[in-house]
Amino acid sequence: MKLRNILLFPALCSVFVASAVEITPAHISRARDLVSRMTIDEKIACLSGKTSFSLRENPRLGIPEIWLADGPQGIRNHCKHSTLFPSGIAGAATWNRDAMLRYGQSLADDARARGVAIVLGPSVNIYRTPLCGRNYEYMGEDPYLTSEMAAQYIKGVQSKGVIATVKHFAANNEEWNRHHASSDVDERTLHEIYFPAFRKAVQQAGVGAVMNSYNLLNGVHSTENAWLNKTVLRDM
Repeated sequence: MKLRNILLFPALCSVFVASAVEITPAHISRARDLVSRMTIDEKIACLSGKTSFSLRENPRLGIPEIWLADGPQGIRNHCKHSTLFPSGIAGAATWNRDAMLRYGQSLADDARARGVAIVLGPSVNIYRTPLCGRNYEYMGEDPYLTSEMAAQYIKGVQSKGVIATVKHFAANNEEWNRHHASSDVDERTLHEIYFPAFRKAVQQAGVGAVMNSYNLLNGVHSTENAWLNKTVLRDM
């Protein structure tokens, strides 16, 4: 999928952060300069969030605290009230790319009004069981439809300068016991069913961040899965 020039923030789950705008050589140079000037303690501080929904600031280097917010259907953090948008499955059921683009733009407007820089959405897990507690967030069982709708959502969010986060990578098939359950899926099924939406999100929509799933994938936690995160996400 070739998501490069990223930072890794493993908190409740790992988030690969890039940018909501086109990454230029100047951005890369500035990021490398900041990292080169960080102390070991400052680098370690980046390995976890300041809170559940913020990234730690670094006043010495002029890096502000960065707010993140759930989520796919509305900004529910850092505010008392916000707009509740239609669920992911309702949006996908329209088969309307333009509507999903406007959906993302409106969601980004809500985020910007609250100082939120990163939206934790869209959710693109493929429906594999009716018992998954977050099926309402997802965009159905068809990889093509999910890919098309998610790409427009992402473009809409990021057109307003807010980072979108495609999730959960990968095979987040249940909420019950989600930190311990293993989704055992053969490689062909992953590439044909589960990965297409993530691939389009990265390669065509230029998504700024990818969030790992909470579950194990074939016996290895997604956040620790080298094949998933390096071989597939970064190198394919």
